[in-house]
Amino acid sequence: MAEAFPLLHKPLLLLTFGWMLCSGALQAQSTDTLYFKTGLKLSGELDHMERGMISFSSDELDDQEISTYKISTLAASSYSYRITTIRSVVYYGTLAKADSGMVRILTGTDTLLLPLKELSVIASYDTGFFHNLSGTLALGYVFTKSASLGVLNTYNDIRYFDGRFAGDLNMSGITGFTSDGTKRIREYVWLTPGYYFTASWQVAGIFSYQRNLELGTSKRFIEGAGIGHQFLVRQHMDAQLVAGVVTTQESAFQGAFRNGMLEAPLILQYNLYLLKDNNFRLQLVQGVFVGLNEGGRIRGEGLIRAAYDIIDTFSVNLIFYNSYDNQPPAKMFSKSDYSLVFGIGYSF
Repeated sequence: MAEAFPLLHKPLLLLTFGWMLCSGALQAQSTDTLYFKTGLKLSGELDHMERGMISFSSDELDDQEISTYKISTLAASSYSYRITTIRSVVYYGTLAKADSGMVRILTGTDTLLLPLKELSVIASYDTGFFHNLSGTLALGYVFTKSASLGVLNTYNDIRYFDGRFAGDLNMSGITGFTSDGTKRIREYVWLTPGYYFTASWQVAGIFSYQRNLELGTSKRFIEGAGIGHQFLVRQHMDAQLVAGVVTTQESAFQGAFRNGMLEAPLILQYNLYLLKDNNFRLQLVQGVFVGLNEGGRIRGEGLIRAAYDIIDTFSVNLIFYNSYDNQPPAKMFSKSDYSLVFGIGYSF
C-alpha cells in the first residue's frame, strides 16, 4: 500500500505540474511589451494611450509616461482594449508585435496591420480607475517687497478616460497676499463628465463654480448638459466642440443672489502635443455663454496654456486666462478681465 500511494498520485502530480507550466506560459504571454526605436524593450502592463503618451506599469520601474515617438512597436494582451484610430474607427481586442512603425490588432475574428502613428486612443475599463487617470498639477508664486504683494497661482487639470467614460476636472485660482489681508482674485472649477456613444460623439455634463473679483462676481454656479463632438483627430492634435443648455446662479460683491438664469454654452477645446524631443503641449479652451432669458447677455471664459517639459514629469507652464461679460452683475465693475501666470507643473 505504501508503494501504491505514490503510483496512484503520479498522474495527478504530472497533471498539476503541467497545469502550472501552462499557467506560467499563459501569464508570460499576457505580459505587455514596449519595443523602443533604440532596440531596448520594456515589459509590464499597458494602462492606456492618449494624446501621444503611453501610460505603462513596468515590472522593473515605477509607472511610466512614455512618448509614442520613442516606440517602434508594442504588444499588449493583459486586457481587452478599446482601440480608436485617428480616422475615428474603433476596434476591440489586443495588440501584437509588428515591424517597426506598425502594430498588429487582434480582434478575435480578424487581424489588422496599422501604422502605429494612426492610433489615437488605447484604453480599457479593466485596467482600473487610477490607471486611467492623467493630469497636471501646477503652482506659481510671485512676491515684491516694495509693494508688499505676493501672488499665488494654482492650476490643476485631472482627466479620466477608459474608452467610453470620460471626465475632466479643471481647478485654477489666483490669490493675492498684502499687508491688508488675503484677496481671492480669481477661482474657477470646471467638471465635465461624459460618455462616448461613438468614437467621436459624447453626451456630457457641464458643472462649474466661478469667482472673479475684476468682474464683480462673488460666486457663480453652473449646472447643465450638452453634446460634444471631436471633429479633429491627428497624430499631434485633437479638437472638440461642446454645446448645450445650463442653468446659472450668481451673486455680485454688492448685490443680491440671482437664480433661474438659462444660458446656451458653446465650448471649443483644442490640444496640440509635440512630443518628439522635449514634450511641448498647447491647450486652448474658449467658451461663449449666450443668455436665453437675460436680454442679450453674452459671457466668455477661456484659457491658453503652454507647457514645456524640463525633466521627465516636471514642466514650466505659462497660462493666459480671459473673461468677458457684457452685463456684469454690478455696473460698477469691469466687463473684461485677463491674467498671465507662470508656474512649475507636475504631470502624471
